Amino acid sequence: MTLFIRVFLALVALAAVATVAAWLAETPGAVTLAWRDWRVDTSVAMLALLVVLLFLAGAGIYQLWRLFLRAPKAVMESRAARRRENGYLALTRGMVAVAAGDAAEARRQARKASEVLGRPPGALLIGAQAAQMDGRPDVARKFYEAMLDTPETELLGLRGLLTLAEQAGDDTAALELAEKARMLNARAPWALTRLFQLHIKGRRWEEAEATLRDAMAAEAVSAAEGQPRDAALLVQLSLMAERAGDRRLALERARKAQKTAPAFLPATLQLVALLHADGKNRAARKAAEQAWQAEPHPDLARLYLQVEGGADPTRRLKAAEALAALAPKARETQLTMARALLEAKLWGQARRHLETAGGDPDAAFCRLFAELEQAENGDAALARDWLSRASDAPREPAWLCSNCGATAHEWSALCGHCGAFETLRWTTPPRVVPHDEAAQEGKPAETAVGVEPAPAGAGLTVAGEPLDAQRA
Repeated sequence: MTLFIRVFLALVALAAVATVAAWLAETPGAVTLAWRDWRVDTSVAMLALLVVLLFLAGAGIYQLWRLFLRAPKAVMESRAARRRENGYLALTRGMVAVAAGDAAEARRQARKASEVLGRPPGALLIGAQAAQMDGRPDVARKFYEAMLDTPETELLGLRGLLTLAEQAGDDTAALELAEKARMLNARAPWALTRLFQLHIKGRRWEEAEATLRDAMAAEAVSAAEGQPRDAALLVQLSLMAERAGDRRLALERARKAQKTAPAFLPATLQLVALLHADGKNRAARKAAEQAWQAEPHPDLARLYLQVEGGADPTRRLKAAEALAALAPKARETQLTMARALLEAKLWGQARRHLETAGGDPDAAFCRLFAELEQAENGDAALARDWLSRASDAPREPAWLCSNCGATAHEWSALCGHCGAFETLRWTTPPRVVPHDEAAQEGKPAETAVGVEPAPAGAGLTVAGEPLDAQRA
């Protein structure tokens, strides 16, 4: 009921009382009450006032009686409310202690909250995290297992047990817990992403691909992040199918990978290689040309020249010229033309393309010039000079792991150094400068973990074996 209505009703009641009182005051009359030896003579108005006073006195006595009867319960409820307030305050202080890294205070507050609130879920969580901070996973596991008994905290308990299993290196138990968590809540982002990581770690590629699609559907992984990962998984599955001899399935997965992420170069490389192996050179040429226009790459050039030219230097040169027409200003175009011209023994034209490539000569550029000087002029001294420059020149682009910085000879779904998934990127590795040289130049020494990259064009690998060797 609104305030306006309550005020209106009060005014109506007052008006009614005033009207009755005025009517009684203006109406003559007398009332006589006789009881034993008592006789009371009064007016009607006075009698009405007496009745009202008696009614009010009775109502007051009744309220006092009710208050007396309810006092014990009210006191108990007040005490219970204070206990709950103290319990929730203990939970809050326990969470603050966990955030501050104070395990002892967190345990104390969790124990206090459990005594007051009867072991609430928050106290179990604080106790588990305090035990983890103390390095006591066995105690933390008991807290998390206790959470499994309550539907409201079961998912949280599974997450804690999953973390403990991963820390202990028990991938089998971790995978089982992640599957339970997904069954309990199929759209829990952390369950999907952790399950995906476990599938990748166990190299369960098909399960990982299905889980990744579920994670993208649940928006646990964005499309921008998920599509390259999906393409990488499909390329890996294609490589495995090819290795198993199922070329049809390998080609199907390669096409799907290239469609999922058209800019993902390993997918195009695998697709072109498979199309060429099946004799579908026209489709292979078209796919390679589209990719070259977007990103000229030495592995792509190697495949394209193999598709179009085979082993014939003249035909390979024509194929290189076709690629050059698609991206004439790209540095990789000039290097591809130089390699093809060297194969065709057209030294002068090869030199012109190398000079056009120019810029900051990297190791691959220096090796090409060394090859040219040796082949054209037989100048071994000048060739050695270029090879010496190659050792000091910036490193040529390679597959570089964005997680650990290691370089790889070929693209792979997993980094061979740290095992991270889909972290290899085609880029120029950092130059390694000796500390004494860096000190002389007044610059910090740069370091890179890894191995020297092989000459560009090494291709793809699966399970550590080069794809070209597999196809052979």
